[in-house]
Amino acid sequence: MLAACAAPEREQPAKVQAAAAPSVTASQALTEARVPGRDPAPQLEDRHIDWTLNPTMQTLGKMAENLTDSVYSHGTQVDERRGIYAFDCSGMAYWVLRKASPRAARNVARGLGGRPLARDFQQRLARAPTDKPRDGWSRVVRVEDAAPGDVLAWIKPAIIDSPNTGHVSFIVLPPKRLPGYDNAFLVRIADSTRLLHDNDTRVGRNGFGLGTILLVTDPETGAPEAYGWVGTRYRAFKTAIAIGRPVE
Repeated sequence: MLAACAAPEREQPAKVQAAAAPSVTASQALTEARVPGRDPAPQLEDRHIDWTLNPTMQTLGKMAENLTDSVYSHGTQVDERRGIYAFDCSGMAYWVLRKASPRAARNVARGLGGRPLARDFQQRLARAPTDKPRDGWSRVVRVEDAAPGDVLAWIKPAIIDSPNTGHVSFIVLPPKRLPGYDNAFLVRIADSTRLLHDNDTRVGRNGFGLGTILLVTDPETGAPEAYGWVGTRYRAFKTAIAIGRPVE
């Protein structure tokens, strides 16, 4: 089975090699944000996370509270009583949704013959309606409208050499606009990964945790069009990205 996350450790050299390739215009924020005199990037502090907001956040909060060990694995093995969580990004997303929003989970996995991968999440979220929920999902078009508990998924960019299909995570704090930019947002997420994000909680380990990424949006629609895996510390990669809200 293909790996479901877009940034395992072995991909890092490919990213470095790709740095010289053209990136989306808005990713200039990654370097310009450090120009002297510019307002500093906002801090997304975990103390502001409300783990009680909805069933998805409640499930994530219980994981964060009782976590004793976690590892990134393409198989899913969970012992909630002991606080042990082993899965990849899509395995984690599917496990959380099966507990918090069973109908949304069933709809993502429908017709697949197995659990969904990251690309399955992205494709399902991209088809969800924006006016009213259907099959457990509604689509969030603009990054600035995203809320804690929303699912964020993208397709692996073609420039990255990997067998993985993309990445999927949960937004845990409202996105914050990068000062001086209309189309760049810092987003605090919960996911399972080997390659850590900015301001990551997984110091010395991998698996489940929290980190900060950058989302670059289309200037006209506000929809996400590129991601920066480590916030403002590196370039952004343009790809198909979708945000969905599980409602059942």
